[in-house]
Amino acid sequence: MNVIRRAIQLLNVLRPYVANGNFDHRYIQALNEYLQIVPTPLGMQIDPYIIYRSVNDVDYQKELLNSLLTTSTPQPAAVAVAHIPESTVEKVVSLKTISKNFWRHL
Repeated sequence: MNVIRRAIQLLNVLRPYVANGNFDHRYIQALNEYLQIVPTPLGMQIDPYIIYRSVNDVDYQKELLNSLLTTSTPQPAAVAVAHIPESTVEKVVSLKTISKNFWRHL
């Protein structure tokens, strides 16, 4: 879950750059870090200036990542476990399972 939270933080960093069309070296650094975390069908030849066409693209990905944070994982029925508050249980979500519509315009 920490990876998802970091990806969301990076999208929050990227959003103002996309909104202002300011793609300086800080945007490139944040985008590079984000792309190391989140699988992409973009391959190695990425144009960092058109990866996000608008803040809507950034917001769309933030919504999908936030939905992964709220997804609960079922407990195995065969295992008897004392009740642990859900907020203290670390959930495992693989970003490799992100569907292709995550990058909806590519």
